[in-house]
Amino acid sequence: MNLKRRGLRISLYRSIWVPRGPGVPHGYTRQNFIGSIAADTTEVSEELERELSPTEIRELDHKVIQPARIAKEAALRQAKLRETDPVWRLEEALRLVNEAAECSLSSAVPEARKSTLKSALEKVMSVGATAPVAAPSEPLREALKAINAASHAVRQGRYGRGPKSGFRSTPVFRQWTEILAAVDGSEQSLLRALQDAGFATRRAR
Repeated sequence: MNLKRRGLRISLYRSIWVPRGPGVPHGYTRQNFIGSIAADTTEVSEELERELSPTEIRELDHKVIQPARIAKEAALRQAKLRETDPVWRLEEALRLVNEAAECSLSSAVPEARKSTLKSALEKVMSVGATAPVAAPSEPLREALKAINAASHAVRQGRYGRGPKSGFRSTPVFRQWTEILAAVDGSEQSLLRALQDAGFATRRAR
């Protein structure tokens, strides 16, 4: 059986000796087409299998089916490794950062963006490094950061301009009153908690 690859398919031919005439010792070989299969197939269809002899099936399995299965398994293993591989992600990030550096010559970026990238890179574990120990949370510091971030967002126009009248009915004002109550308002406010813990004095009534 002969196998001829054309693009993504393999054609199967069976060689048949054809004498030139009755009693003539000379002749020629004719290739009879059997069928075709995809070059990356991992199984033989029942229809094609009926056209092949057991020897031809073994030959096809050895030359096409088994190599295709090995290649497919290798591709799956490579894909799984890529899913958890940080190196190619860092290489892609480096390429984009270099492009950003060129673009920043005409359009500078906020310093906070660079700081965020640096912080993210610090989380990447390197060979020989020990796993970082998570620092204990600082709720008060985090609250201060959130307030500063909110102030910056308002100044940068995150919420636009309030209406000339009726601003008390806006969601922004309602959120602000909730913040005030959480900081210095109800019995459950931050100020009352600090007072109870001895870190703030109570107001004289």
